[in-house]
Amino acid sequence: MPPLFFKEHARIDLMSVRIEADSVVLLSIEESYAREIFQELTPEITRYMSPKPAEKIEETLFFIYESRESMRKGRDLILVITKKGDGEFLGCCGLQGKRNPGTPELGIWIKKSAHGNKYGREAIIALALWAVETIDFDYIIYPVDKANVASRKIPEALGGIIFEEKKVRTRSGGYLDEVIYKISYEMLRSGNGRRQ
Repeated sequence: MPPLFFKEHARIDLMSVRIEADSVVLLSIEESYAREIFQELTPEITRYMSPKPAEKIEETLFFIYESRESMRKGRDLILVITKKGDGEFLGCCGLQGKRNPGTPELGIWIKKSAHGNKYGREAIIALALWAVETIDFDYIIYPVDKANVASRKIPEALGGIIFEEKKVRTRSGGYLDEVIYKISYEMLRSGNGRRQ
């Protein structure tokens, strides 16, 4: 898998990214967050996600190790979301070049106790704007289950349009009825895709 396409001026160490927004701070994932990720990525949280919750903390540590290896190679950026001010762990988000580095994929999850505060929307907007400044891409994709109304509002707030629908088998053995949003570089760059 090729790395993300960084802009000429961007000399980025993905292992030490820090992105600040009004209420949240996004930080490159590291082992110090393993316990919180393990505790908060529950069956309820993964209901609309492909991954299944880790059964042992070693699985979470392996996920973090794999994420950091992929970041070291410039392929993906996996971040923890923390609350600005007190540093409370809120969840994780990422920008991954899974299919094609020219069309990276956004993803996010927020712990249950932090739902309803629009932290997810704020984190994804901050990450998407970082991508506009740092990475060359044609558009960003955001896959989400049709039934996950709260998560669908995130790409819609960025001006995303549905361009694909499909069934996806999860690692837990279920299926997602997935819609994939396409969020154009131009929409993000112009600022038209930042409706609160």
